[in-house]
Amino acid sequence: MLDKKDAQWWIDEVQKHPEHASDLVRALADRLAFLDQQNEELRGEVITLKRRTRTGVSNGDEEALRRRIQSLEAALKRGGISDSALMFYAPDRIERLIPASAWAQTAYVASPEVRFLRCEAAMQLYIITAESRVFAMDFEDLPLPQDGKAASLGNPNNVAVMVDQGSFQRARFGVLRTQNGYVYHALAGALAAAGARGEKLIRTLIPGDPIVDLLPAFNGDLFGVSVQGRWTRFPERAIAGSGSQVMSLPKNDSLLALIPLESDSVTVYLVGAEGRLWARPATSFSARKAPGVSAGQIKGVNPLLGAGTGSTLHILSRRGKIHEIGLERLREASSTEQGIGLPGLSGADLPQLVLFS
Repeated sequence: MLDKKDAQWWIDEVQKHPEHASDLVRALADRLAFLDQQNEELRGEVITLKRRTRTGVSNGDEEALRRRIQSLEAALKRGGISDSALMFYAPDRIERLIPASAWAQTAYVASPEVRFLRCEAAMQLYIITAESRVFAMDFEDLPLPQDGKAASLGNPNNVAVMVDQGSFQRARFGVLRTQNGYVYHALAGALAAAGARGEKLIRTLIPGDPIVDLLPAFNGDLFGVSVQGRWTRFPERAIAGSGSQVMSLPKNDSLLALIPLESDSVTVYLVGAEGRLWARPATSFSARKAPGVSAGQIKGVNPLLGAGTGSTLHILSRRGKIHEIGLERLREASSTEQGIGLPGLSGADLPQLVLFS
């Protein structure tokens, strides 16, 4: 079954796009059939997993089973919506929550301050404000849009970024990046403690330089890249206790992304503002001893819109279309100096927001 919020989403889409009503109805019918089958499968898996926890398993397996049971039961509670969704949010509100089954039918044009995150029903989040205040929250506790209207966050507000707590399970540190390209780090334990109390993680921020990102760090190297393709790589442990500038940049350039490199086997993907994709192995970027200075400039990639690692790229285009792109199959073709055009996009519809996962 669908819950009230999910059903309302389909109603809103039909009202906003009556020319696609028949396609939306067919998609909804397919969705209902899928959910009915999925509900039965989920109930069966919950019963099986609960029996396994009573028969004796190792501590690690027991914890994994417990988390899986919670995820499945949350999915059942939400009407069987266990597939992922994209949540679009701004500093003071959640704009849209679009389930994966509806990505192909959606047209959503985002305002400039909007960011997005891939979510699942049982996900636990860290919500970080521009002032570095951290809140640990369950996804299910967030106010969600209803009747096509954005949901006000209330407290916390002035949100900089939302991230999955699961990405910090193996991390020793959390690294915060600011608007002007400075970085601060904190122990993962301090991040969890601050999140439980809604406290500031960094108390010595430079005035007028808000937090814009939080990422896990594994006591390895960090890779920074600017809009114009300037880059640097340095050990995470080289960040000063009071914070460090990632790299000095000219006035017409700014830091675009900071990426943790767990190993040299990682591939770094770059997305151009004109809709091109490049892949570069981490080994092509030599590490410096400390942050502060650019180590070079990547030829032919500027201006950049996004950079990251992972196996999947989500794109929201300027015309409001959502694209999900598998990166592994494009790695070889995009490793050239020219890169490749992003599949599914045309010159008339360029990327607006990108998300790596």
